Formats: sequence, C-alpha cells, structure tokens
Amino acid sequence: MKFSLAAVAVFALAQIAGTIATPTTTQSCKKDEFWYGAKSCCAPSKPPVKPTPPPTGVGCPKNWSYNEPKKCCLPHNPTPPAPQCPSGYTWWEILHKCLPTPQPPTPHPPQPSKGPNNPHGPYHKRVESRISLCPAGLRACPLPGLLAGDYECLDVATELTSCGGCASEGKGQDCTAIQGAWNVACERSACVVHSCSGGYELSADKKSCVPL
Repeated sequence: MKFSLAAVAVFALAQIAGTIATPTTTQSCKKDEFWYGAKSCCAPSKPPVKPTPPPTGVGCPKNWSYNEPKKCCLPHNPTPPAPQCPSGYTWWEILHKCLPTPQPPTPHPPQPSKGPNNPHGPYHKRVESRISLCPAGLRACPLPGLLAGDYECLDVATELTSCGGCASEGKGQDCTAIQGAWNVACERSACVVHSCSGGYELSADKKSCVPL
C-alpha cells in the first residue's frame, strides 16, 4: 500500500496537534504543578497566591484549593490524605468538593392516645422531611423505566437534556431536541443555540433555528 508524502505529513501533524492539545502526563505540567490523575489535570503543588473562593455552599478540604475551570477542589499533594471538610460539610468524591451535610428530618412530637382526657384522639400534623436527596445545587430527577424511587442528581441549570427542570417529570427542555440546532448549551436553566445546521439560520433570541 502506498501513501503520498502529503498524506503522511498531514497525519503526523494531526498526531502532534492532538498531543499538544490534550495534556495526559506529568510532562505537560508546569514546574510548580503535578499531574492529578483523579481529575486528569495539572494541580498546583502549593496554595495559589490569590486563591479562587469556592461558590456559596461549597467548601474545600484543608490543603486543597478550588479550581474554577474544573469546578472542583484540587489537592496540593500528589498523594493527599483523606479529605477533611470544614465543619458542617461532607466530602463528595464524585464531585470532588465539600457540600453541606444533609440535616436529619424533624422528628414527630409524641402524640397523646385517645382516652377520657383526650376524646378526640391524637392530632396528626404532617411534617415534611428536610433531607435532600442530592447535594446542594442538584435536583433529584426520577429515572423512567427503573424501579420506583430511583433517581439521578442533575444540575438543571446546565443539563442539556433537562434544562430548567427534570425531563422525566415533564419539566424543563431538552436542548438537544431543538430542530435544526447544531451547537447548543443550557445556560442558567435556559437553552441557548449557538449555531444551526445547514438549511437553518439562528433566531434573533438564540432559542431556535429557523428554516431558510
């Protein structure tokens, strides 16, 4: 099989470009950084001079700092000890951040039994549980087709397929289902179309694509 010199050159350049664009080893990190495999990125080996404060309701463990591009906390040690969150916060490994510890439900007060001194019987008052099924900022969306009670935690402010609400509950919008849309995003619980496919043009409000 024969290859032209131009084809070989294009292939080589593509390989080099891919290597440069996607850092995957410690060689891609700066002198004061190390490769953190858990998040596949370079992490600072010491606290930043001007650390980025985490968003409200989010905390980072001791000797960790918040990384805005990754939206999570990163350690200052390649082999960090078990994360120790601030008081009142719990470490969420999948999110790599500390979130407020869910509060237990308010217990029902003891109810008197029906008797001579209480002919009407016990008085029942409904008290809603304050336990959150998901970390702060995420919504528990039911999973259709599975066992009753199964759910997934979604950020409906940015989730493409449940933008603004749980699609499984008939709420929000599936941004990927916008007709003619090519590049879409969910921003602040609303679908935004950035570009349209051939035969369509972007609407003035950037919420849809209009056939040409």
